[in-house]
This record gives sequence, structure tokens and C-alpha cells, in this order.
Amino acid sequence: MNRKELVRRIANVMRENNIRKPVSSQKQVFHISDDEGNTKDFVVKKTDKGVLFTYDDVEAMMDTCLAVIGDSLKRGESVSIRGFGTLSLNYRKPRTNKHPVTHEDVEVSGRYVPKFESGKDLKMCAKMYELSLAERLSSYESPDFNEEDGDE
Repeated sequence: MNRKELVRRIANVMRENNIRKPVSSQKQVFHISDDEGNTKDFVVKKTDKGVLFTYDDVEAMMDTCLAVIGDSLKRGESVSIRGFGTLSLNYRKPRTNKHPVTHEDVEVSGRYVPKFESGKDLKMCAKMYELSLAERLSSYESPDFNEEDGDE
């Protein structure tokens, strides 16, 4: 799934769940005066409305979340999203590898690499996929045919 498809799916889920952004309107003030010159102000406040999020809104939210996660990792902080997982940095020690073509020893310096540990809900999704895949595969399997020789 690419970025555009992810944004589309998020927006569709938000629409299905009727998640709306609040839009408030300004108050309107009416000045009414009678024949004697007395004035009275009437304030009319319209009800707040909810508007569906657009693809651009969802994309902006997603970009913001990714930017916050990136900034946190740049500062060395780990980011934990309950049920989804934890993103953190892991230090790899310096080591010696062999070059695949020349077979010479190459020194690789130590560095930090991103690390992801999946959460409980994400692991459960993978398990559900595994079970559904096994179920689909079992329905496609053909019954075993025993070949019997007719020569007796």
C-alpha cells in the first residue's frame, strides 16, 4: 500500500465512523429599535456544524504525525503507540564484514538504526491473517486421490 492509498483508506474509515471536524460560525447581532428610539440587541448564535475531513486534511494529519515521530527519534526519544508498537533507536557496534565481490575485510563503524517492536494488537492482526490464510488454503486443497492399480 502506498501513501496515497493509505490516506484514502484513513479518510474512508473516518467517513464510515462519522468522524467530523467541528466548524463553528460567528454570532450574529441584530439591532432592533422601536418608534421611540429604544434599541435592543438580539444575539443569534448558529449551531455548530460538523464537516467531513477531506483527503488533504487526512494527509496533513498523517504528515504531522510522521514529522513528530521523526523529530522524537532525532532527539533519541522512543515513540510508543499503545497496541501498535514502539519505535526507538538501537546502537549497532562497529564490526568487520567481508566485501561480497573482492572478499576483502571492510570496517563498518558503529551507528544508530531505527528499531520497531510490534505491540499486542498488531501481533493479533498478524495472527488473524495467518489463520484466515490457512483457512483459505485448506479450502483450495484438492482431496487426496489414491492411485490404485487395476492390475490384480
